[in-house]
Amino acid sequence: MSALYGIKYHRVRKSKELFIPSGPFPPNIEIHTMRRRTTRLFITIVLACNIVACTGLQTTESANQNSRVSIIVIHHTTANFGDSLNILTRPSQYPVSSHYLIPEPGDQTYGKSALRVYQLVDESRRAWHAGTSYWAGKSGLNDQSIGIELVNRTWCHASEHGVDPYTGGPDRLCFYPDFADGQVALLTDLLDEILKRHPDVKPTHIIGHSDIAPDRKIDPGPRFPWQRLASLGYGAWYDDATVIRYWERFRTEPLPLINVQKALSAYGYKIDATGEYDEQTRNVVRAFQLHFRPWEVTREINREMTATLFALLDKYYPEQLEELLTVEEPLDPIAPIETEQVDETRRPPATTPEMTQ
Repeated sequence: MSALYGIKYHRVRKSKELFIPSGPFPPNIEIHTMRRRTTRLFITIVLACNIVACTGLQTTESANQNSRVSIIVIHHTTANFGDSLNILTRPSQYPVSSHYLIPEPGDQTYGKSALRVYQLVDESRRAWHAGTSYWAGKSGLNDQSIGIELVNRTWCHASEHGVDPYTGGPDRLCFYPDFADGQVALLTDLLDEILKRHPDVKPTHIIGHSDIAPDRKIDPGPRFPWQRLASLGYGAWYDDATVIRYWERFRTEPLPLINVQKALSAYGYKIDATGEYDEQTRNVVRAFQLHFRPWEVTREINREMTATLFALLDKYYPEQLEELLTVEEPLDPIAPIETEQVDETRRPPATTPEMTQ
């Protein structure tokens, strides 16, 4: 266990079994051991100095650099701590990992009284957590992101009779537990330390797996406290007064669908401005609702959702507003599509029963 960065956490490394002979030991064994270690250290230092001297390597730090980390992605595991740790650290046919893992209280597989953050991959290395992903013009986000997994045992019941109208598979009813206060406290402390090391991460770049892979992921789910995190300074959230202003404006000046698609793209989502209410649009709308309107996850665009989207753009990307609010063609204004209303939070997470990138 380490207390670096002011956070108690465990580093999980591959370890070798050590052979320790049984006693009694000679009284000077510790002294001999220390002498050997000191000798080895001295030899190592001398060799290192000789190598540097021979190569003529000089270090002069440039001011023209920054961190390669620009995105933080938050996930939930759906599995308990023990299974999650195994999946995230052991070789498998479909390897997956994350930089950090945060357990939840009451998990019998955790076995400790106090919650601690587990570091599984060093921040300087790529963890395999994002998979096929995109955000704000960048793809393949494993290269430029830090992944944080929180244990949250979502589970689903599959119906033997109903059919999911979107997938054609069995209809499912899913349950999403709240994230424990202790987990959230550890997460905020961890985010605070990460942002000190990687100050280029913007509030709009602290996002969920569903934001960067809306066609296949829904974690960290509708119960994740995005608004609470933003109020503490971690991540993006809108101002209510700005939402009201756009909500009233769009009552008399409704926007065509293509403008909403362009606005979602401007915020960061991968979506093409087709002007059609296609599957990619439904998936991105669901991801947006999971993050910013979790009480209304329907994959349908309405005035409330559009006002929320433009309130975020007004706050974080105001330079893009004029273009996004310009109506180029007199297309049909936004209106809920006449389909069966389906609560999208019932759909099973793609990470059940095993986590995938």
